[in-house]
Amino acid sequence: MNDQERFSEKGRGRYQHLDDLLSTTFNAILRIEERSLRSKLTEGLTMSEVHTLVALGLYEENPMNVVASRLGVTLATLTTAVNKLVEKGFIERRRSESDRRKVLIALSKKGRQAYRAHSLFHQKMINESLAGLTEEEVEVFARALGKVKAFFEQEGAS
Repeated sequence: MNDQERFSEKGRGRYQHLDDLLSTTFNAILRIEERSLRSKLTEGLTMSEVHTLVALGLYEENPMNVVASRLGVTLATLTTAVNKLVEKGFIERRRSESDRRKVLIALSKKGRQAYRAHSLFHQKMINESLAGLTEEEVEVFARALGKVKAFFEQEGAS
């Protein structure tokens, strides 16, 4: 599509429609994801805290700086979040045996249960949202969504 087509009445309508689709889909996913936190296994967690658990990994033990990097946050921000998650019983923290300056964090049993519950929510969401699509439509959707994701990641990095 060239610039003239983009700024035509038809083009503006198409872009408005796509803007509406992106915005309403994003907001609907957030609402559904927040509702999923009402589960017994994720009770007491915020969406941000769940994403911290996911960044940590199911059976991994990571240094704080690695998890901060995965989340794109400062070490100070992660420390605050980890303190809350340790207090709530979702994360365990310990010093590295090889380097006592290094703090390692891992999910507790309660944290692994919350992680799994959140993963199941995502599996169900993907399975149900793609159920009406053909294999070809899923492939086209995945390629297009990959390009949209790359744009947003690039914008977020700048």
